[in-house]
Amino acid sequence: MSTAVKMPRLGESVAEGTIGAWLKHEGDYVEKDEALAEIITDKINAELPSPMAGRLVKILVKTDETVAVGTEIALIEVNAEAGTEQPVATAPAPVVSAPARLPEVVPQAVSSAHANRGLNGTMVVQEQREEERQRISPLARRLADEHGLDLNKIVGTGISGRVRKEDILAYLAQEATATSVVAPTVMPARPPTPMQPAQTPQPTLVTAVAGGDEEIMQPSRMRLAIAEHMVRSKRTSPHATTVVEIDMTNIAKWLEKHKEEFKRREGYGISYVPFVMKAVCEGIRKFPLLNSSWTEDNKIIIKKRINLGIAVATDAGLVVPTIYDADQYTLAGLARQVNVLAQRARANKLTVQDMQNSTFVVNNPGVFGTILSVPIINQPHAGILSMDAVVKRPVVIEDDAIAVRSMMNLCLSFDHRILDGAGAGGFLQAVRTKLQSYSREIDVY
Repeated sequence: MSTAVKMPRLGESVAEGTIGAWLKHEGDYVEKDEALAEIITDKINAELPSPMAGRLVKILVKTDETVAVGTEIALIEVNAEAGTEQPVATAPAPVVSAPARLPEVVPQAVSSAHANRGLNGTMVVQEQREEERQRISPLARRLADEHGLDLNKIVGTGISGRVRKEDILAYLAQEATATSVVAPTVMPARPPTPMQPAQTPQPTLVTAVAGGDEEIMQPSRMRLAIAEHMVRSKRTSPHATTVVEIDMTNIAKWLEKHKEEFKRREGYGISYVPFVMKAVCEGIRKFPLLNSSWTEDNKIIIKKRINLGIAVATDAGLVVPTIYDADQYTLAGLARQVNVLAQRARANKLTVQDMQNSTFVVNNPGVFGTILSVPIINQPHAGILSMDAVVKRPVVIEDDAIAVRSMMNLCLSFDHRILDGAGAGGFLQAVRTKLQSYSREIDVY
């Protein structure tokens, strides 16, 4: 019996993935957890482990093809022996549900009022909102750029009208077979022809042409996908931002005194990040709406587990692996988890599990010396926290005395649909109280 392998959700906000490469061929025997394919999303280039041992009898999605999360991408015959020949099936093999580690895609409800008949006779979705029409998969954008296509003229059949590779190819085929058809002038009273969907006049596509002292760079697929996700996040969530300053003096003095000793003893370093993460966990316990998501049917889902994503800069771009149940770790345990995930990310060895199920993100641009950063929410989270550099400066303390203190700014971007300023401010106040409560003698264990 054959079992379907499905496109996993590599990140809470990831809706699609691209097959970068198949690491096994049809007919190959694979062990459980052996690398089966390379998956590319806006978050990660990861090797997909096989969910079971058996023979790879059918590859359903080709290399460089982008499909939705939950799409069947391969079939594995579970009880196949390594040396047995696999006959070519004349009918599709029966499919059973994949293991829980490969999550199901949730179908998105689409109003039939927005559907029109496509050239191939199937129903395709035409989103009315311009912002939805700009959503495009990384591979589709590359194809559109190569052919100089105006994306506003292409109807997307992906989730929420997202333009996919198949839509680009269908559009090119349509143009090739319709060269003799002249598109009518756009007039309010004239209905659309079968060859082209109705549309409002759009600005002319500007083609990038490099001057003598300029160079045009083609972004990587990961960079293009990150760009799409960031634009979508700003259009999805009404971002609001609030900032507090934290007196980190006692923590700074402890690190100055114990940091090297800690690294020699444990084999990994400790920084300000675990302290902030521990404080964030306490803040979330007091303000659980920070650990939630807004749903498409206008409800709020509050997550019971605190799974903190930690932003890691790599040569390929920014990735956000997950520390599961972060509130259960000590400071030393959090430091170890941060170190392990950072090393794995920079070596491009993050796993599928590493990139799933985060509920809130902590970002640390302060390592680059920033003093104020306004982050973009990682969809579909309720918020994201940026910690900036710890800087010594004169501060007015008790009795109006002036002292040199180690100060840090924390910046919270939050979804204003879920939280108001009072909730966001209360959360930051709880984080600040925890960070400023440490004495110079800290038990990290």
